[in-house]
Amino acid sequence: MKLSTRLLVTILGLGLSYSICKLFTGQGGSGLGDFVDGLGYTSLFLFFTSLTIIVFHVRKIKQYADTFLFLLLGLPMAIMAASGVAHNIRYNRTPDLTARYPRPISQNIFKADSLRIAVQVDSLISLRNRLTGGAKVVSAFVDTIIYSQSGKEIFVVYAQQFEANRLGNDLHPAYLFADGKDSVYWHLQEGTPNAEQMSGSYHNIADLKKAVRKFYFNQYGFLETDSLNENYFWKRESTR
Repeated sequence: MKLSTRLLVTILGLGLSYSICKLFTGQGGSGLGDFVDGLGYTSLFLFFTSLTIIVFHVRKIKQYADTFLFLLLGLPMAIMAASGVAHNIRYNRTPDLTARYPRPISQNIFKADSLRIAVQVDSLISLRNRLTGGAKVVSAFVDTIIYSQSGKEIFVVYAQQFEANRLGNDLHPAYLFADGKDSVYWHLQEGTPNAEQMSGSYHNIADLKKAVRKFYFNQYGFLETDSLNENYFWKRESTR
């Protein structure tokens, strides 16, 4: 067996062993995801190693036919892995929090809305604690209030502090949105306007804020000019 073939077999064997190990040792139900990630990185390494061997022995290409098999073996997962890496890099970049449009309401209205929304959040938590079992929310505070460009919609991110648990991850993000208000209060509903809802458990508020901002500001468009895009954040108006 040629040295190059032994190298490729070793890479494949080590990669499979690592992936299988992660499958059974992943924490918090992450085993399957870690297994797939392991296969992806193994395929990526296998593909580029095979490609390098072929490039350096292009004049003796007939003697390296088996290397093409490893190249083809690694190609599909290498493409998926490269796509996944690109997505992770894009998702994990520092979110751009620069305002894309002027706030459509005055500072006085913003302050009044902030106070009223805080009251609504407290009332919601109190009601939920009375009606549901399990761990109780001991405190909650509004983190971010975002107005749509038209000022007709609003998105509220708030943090819930549950009763302490042994893991210390008792902080959870929660969301409210509204597409209308009366003379005083926004008609808030739980959830997000037109986007997936990010969940999770966090040890401290800084990590929670960072995760929420990365999830929404790196994935969704907030401008009215984005309204025809799939990643438009706000609730779309009916086309009928």
